[in-house]
Amino acid sequence: MDKRTEQAFAYLEKNEHSMMELLKNLVSIETPSADREANERIAAHLDTYCDALGMERQIHHFEKAGPTFAAWTRPQEKKPILLLGHMDTVHAVGKFGPEPFLVKDDRVYGPGVYDMKGGDVIALFVLRALNAVGYEDRQIKLVLTGDEEVAHAFSHGEAGKLVEQYASGCEAAFNLESGYTSGEVTTGRNGGAIIRVKVKGKAAHAGKEPQKGASAILQAARMITEIESRSVFGYLSFNCGRISGGTGANVIPDSCEFSIGIRYAANAQYEEAIAFLKNLCEHVTVPGTSCTMEQNGYYPAMEMVDGADRLLSLYQESCKLLGEPIPQGIQQSGCSDTSFVTRIGIPALCSLGIQGAGAHSLDEYAIPSSLLVQCKKLVATILAM
Repeated sequence: MDKRTEQAFAYLEKNEHSMMELLKNLVSIETPSADREANERIAAHLDTYCDALGMERQIHHFEKAGPTFAAWTRPQEKKPILLLGHMDTVHAVGKFGPEPFLVKDDRVYGPGVYDMKGGDVIALFVLRALNAVGYEDRQIKLVLTGDEEVAHAFSHGEAGKLVEQYASGCEAAFNLESGYTSGEVTTGRNGGAIIRVKVKGKAAHAGKEPQKGASAILQAARMITEIESRSVFGYLSFNCGRISGGTGANVIPDSCEFSIGIRYAANAQYEEAIAFLKNLCEHVTVPGTSCTMEQNGYYPAMEMVDGADRLLSLYQESCKLLGEPIPQGIQQSGCSDTSFVTRIGIPALCSLGIQGAGAHSLDEYAIPSSLLVQCKKLVATILAM
């Protein structure tokens, strides 16, 4: 172990209690995706935090979405490194009670404690440890989005574009998303998109003159049946998860809307899905109806790119240095902002955050003792680059 790594580890060990304090502070600022003001508050808190580290910062604001927070150290000759995360969570404020942060035995509970406030803490302490040892090998960028949990629908995809913008020209990216208790890391993720289909028909009295109407609900039902029949789990799947329309049982419905969640293992499958849906909308089978579709959320698939194997190897060496199990790279079904990085050819690792389980549930928990070791793994990897 070289001297800088030893010093960085010593710094982190000395400040392990401060990691827990920051975790409590971040979890206590409840930040559901739909609460723009709450996400603005946590971004302001992080702005102050990174200012104290001497970093340049920018908060990108949106009309309906929480902001994207970015901070960076001074440019260096070598290519930068990007640290990724998100500030928003899934539960409404108050869902975990008046005191959302709970320590019980060897676990901590709270909204987003695992997904992914714990990862945000690790990112910030990686920055602190590198700062403490005078690290200037590469510029370090930090980007935390504010509507990740809703596939950046509230920012109309702009937050995802910002991730790509900051990732451009980087050597590598590390996403501090929820970590596995097994220690494995994510090297591939399925992509996901949300498509809303709007069907227009013609209203008429269902009893007196139904022949003058055109049922939007009937057209939607036929489409949903066809869409669902195309699902192949693990390859390309469709889930028609929400539907609304009509005014009453005695009225031929003149409108119907439904939303489709699409999952795909590769980006080529996304293109296949969109082409299929467009064709379905253009060829209605109920006379007098018409269809349109719009995209309300999108994640590309996280695919392996050049340099990803070497990045995983460096991380494995860091785990070996710490006497930790050697992780393997795995494919995960859930989406993350890492996908925007790999889409532009930047190698990345994901799921490097705090370990725990129960993401998005009221039983969500994190293992506080994993904060220190997960932080050490990433610091050692960056120092070895």
